[in-house]
Amino acid sequence: MKDLAKEIAEEKPMEGKVNLYWLGGASFIIRSSKSIIGIDLYLSNACMQKDGSFKRLVPAPLQPEDISLDYLIATHNHGDHLDVGFLEKFIHPGNVTKLIGPTSVMEVVKKIGIKSNRIMVLNRGENLDLDMVKIAAVFADHGQDAPDCIGVIIKIGNARIYFTSDSRYRPDFPNLVDLGGAIDVLIVPINGKYGNPDPKDASYITAWVMPRMVIPSHFWIFAEHGGDPGFFLECCRDISPNTKIVIPAISEKIVI
Repeated sequence: MKDLAKEIAEEKPMEGKVNLYWLGGASFIIRSSKSIIGIDLYLSNACMQKDGSFKRLVPAPLQPEDISLDYLIATHNHGDHLDVGFLEKFIHPGNVTKLIGPTSVMEVVKKIGIKSNRIMVLNRGENLDLDMVKIAAVFADHGQDAPDCIGVIIKIGNARIYFTSDSRYRPDFPNLVDLGGAIDVLIVPINGKYGNPDPKDASYITAWVMPRMVIPSHFWIFAEHGGDPGFFLECCRDISPNTKIVIPAISEKIVI
């Protein structure tokens, strides 16, 4: 079994390129020649309920203590996006990781003792310019359970990556989200439950964004989530035929 944390740390991409890793569910790591960024990392089993629901179906491909992130983005405060089970292993005195997210995320992390100098608030319509990385927070519609959920558009290396976060499909997305230019990679949920698009609606989002590449997410972690990447592949080929569709294996490296 490969040592994913070691690979991420040691295999720096060429200048201008980016390595993207899917860790299952909605969890991704972006690696440029300068920075390592985690997005909605869920590596614990903190979501599992007493009745056994929402247990992890696959082991986490790495442990938080094995990797040092520059930034950890949590797009909203749901447990499979803000991993309170492992948060203190991601952010501790031995590293420099800073947590980025909307106000609701910060309310949670302050209660568990994360220092204010390790957090950066990012709400819709706001931007961060960080050491060769630019992050824009955009609209996402994840319902009333996460009213300040954000999508993020990340400019890193020569790539622009749009992570929609958990958000249902809306025909008025073009009026609500300013893409700010061409998108190289779109990451979109496909599970069709809990306020997320199903494969067909995710394909409509892809057709609107018109990215070079689309990567489906939010499946294969919980039995309750559902998600059919094969059906997404079929729908997207029909609805957005000019987009390259990549369905990665967990821990697979995608070079952008």
